[in-house]
Amino acid sequence: MKRYIYILLLLVVSITACEDEIADPCSSKFDQTPLFTNIADNLIVPAYKDLQDKSNSLSEANSIFQQAISIENLQRLRTAWEAAYYSWQTAAPYNFGPAEAELLRSSLNNYPANIEAITSNIAASTWDLEATDTYDKGFPALDYLLFGTGENEAEIVAYFNVNPAVAQYVNAIIEQIAQKTSTTLAAWENGYRDSFIANTGTADGSALSQIVNGINENYELLKRDKIGIPSGVVALGIPRPESVEARFSGISLGLTKTALRSNKDLFTGKSSIGLDDYLNEINAKKGEDLLSTVITTQYDTALAELDKISTNLRKAVETENEQVVEAYKAIATQVVHLKTDMTSVLCVAITYVDNPSDSD
Repeated sequence: MKRYIYILLLLVVSITACEDEIADPCSSKFDQTPLFTNIADNLIVPAYKDLQDKSNSLSEANSIFQQAISIENLQRLRTAWEAAYYSWQTAAPYNFGPAEAELLRSSLNNYPANIEAITSNIAASTWDLEATDTYDKGFPALDYLLFGTGENEAEIVAYFNVNPAVAQYVNAIIEQIAQKTSTTLAAWENGYRDSFIANTGTADGSALSQIVNGINENYELLKRDKIGIPSGVVALGIPRPESVEARFSGISLGLTKTALRSNKDLFTGKSSIGLDDYLNEINAKKGEDLLSTVITTQYDTALAELDKISTNLRKAVETENEQVVEAYKAIATQVVHLKTDMTSVLCVAITYVDNPSDSD
């Protein structure tokens, strides 16, 4: 009888051990609420507030320029545009919820600008900036209009002076940037922030799913559009310097670095709780190393490769494309870490639609 009881106890212990081994890998005691609170309060809302402030400054500079079209006021407008464009790079990873509803990314930063469409709009003195999937608005259109419509500042000022519709078009673009940014921020501050923080779990539509999909989609767009297509890596091996972001102003490399740092900030939570802490809590590893360390290190490696580019990105593609390709490779290496390794251990599905031309 005692032997029977002993064998039964062994079976119970064995079954319990097996159940522990096959326990749901998606279960975790990590408290998501502080993570979502930090990302909402210290990253997302501040990013949209800064973009709103910079957009308002852009509107003010435009008003001054419209009242007196001069080289001095053009320079002031350009400076405000550049500040707003950099601010957008910081807000870009959060293209979900209110931003997605406003079509914020496609309204503010579809590039490269379609010069033919822009000039056609101006010639006809009519445009529809609410049309989807167009490349005649946002920061890229302003890049062309403020920097690419003449060989120098005097010629650009003359272009505005002899074409009244140009100033009207610029005004409409800037108004749209400010309006869509304001609407997005208002939504976060008036309800969406609270529902976002309360939306725990790993299911599609949860805050974690939005964050993970947001960071991945933003990263892949950065990899392909900012570096991959201009360098030719994802464009049949043919360099396309004219496809860089902000090709007329020459700030594309700075925008790319800012975008990469912003993506890293979303992963690390900047100075507080981030996805890296989540991964550490569940002891996620890549080989012998913590997955969070592998990802953070790769961000730094990619930034270091971008720092090796010695000139603006458009010129670099023409004169030192080997280094641009090296930067692309360093950026591309991160994709499997973020998109495969991280999503797997966090049990979050990728729900955005991949670009079929992307090679990774």
